Amino acid sequence: MFKTTSLRNVLGASFALNLAVASTEASAQEQSALDTLWGDETQVSAGFALHTAPRYMGAKGRQGHLLPSVSIQRGIFFADSLGGVGVQHQFDNGFSASLALGYDFGRADGDSKYRNGGDQLKGMGEVGGATVVDINLAQQVLPWLALTAEAELRTGGYKRGNRYQFGLLSTLHHSNADTVTLGFNAHAGQAKYNQTYFGVTGQQSDNTAFDPYKADKGIYAYSSELSWMHRFDPHWSTIASVNVMHYTDQVRESPIVRQDTPVTSTVGVQYSF
Repeated sequence: MFKTTSLRNVLGASFALNLAVASTEASAQEQSALDTLWGDETQVSAGFALHTAPRYMGAKGRQGHLLPSVSIQRGIFFADSLGGVGVQHQFDNGFSASLALGYDFGRADGDSKYRNGGDQLKGMGEVGGATVVDINLAQQVLPWLALTAEAELRTGGYKRGNRYQFGLLSTLHHSNADTVTLGFNAHAGQAKYNQTYFGVTGQQSDNTAFDPYKADKGIYAYSSELSWMHRFDPHWSTIASVNVMHYTDQVRESPIVRQDTPVTSTVGVQYSF
């Protein structure tokens, strides 16, 4: 797996591809409850990904991140340096679910190599970090189509609200070596979340050149993502994805939204032991 707040979208491609692979390669063998929970081997993988994206949601400037990652999985349990710690499972009826405890690093009010943020936000104040529970659900409805849903729930730290995502995932191609998927998603937030990342309070307006702006709850963007995973052998694999997002009228008039159709891309390599 390749995750932080705008960087959490990196996991979107990984989760989607893993779902497509698992749905296609699901075993027909029955397992005991203990085997299902704990498994019979520990899987360890390490890699890195180059992720390029706007400096923050709505920014016009871009930056790149080189993201190293280490993940460990046994049975339904996993620990991931970018995705947190949690559980995940693929059921025989095509339903997939994962739950992870992670951390959102928030947003800086200046350029940062490690967090979202930009100098254009000087005076807006920082969005502090928060612990989050990330829930991913998917239901395979056709061999090539799945319904997906995600909820990122703030559990502690900065009170920035919750965000949600709903979509469709289509497997365009699957073979032993390659998996190609295309996803369409709607991104929604509570009023607190949308106001945190797109709104401008009276105090923030006084500290900046931005006019006040109130963001309400609802869908703040739609996106489409094309992803490709290639397996060289049982150990080495690569992932590449391109995501195009379009902000809705819900937030597009915000003074901090300088680009209403941003593009992000990810290219990574992973070694499984």
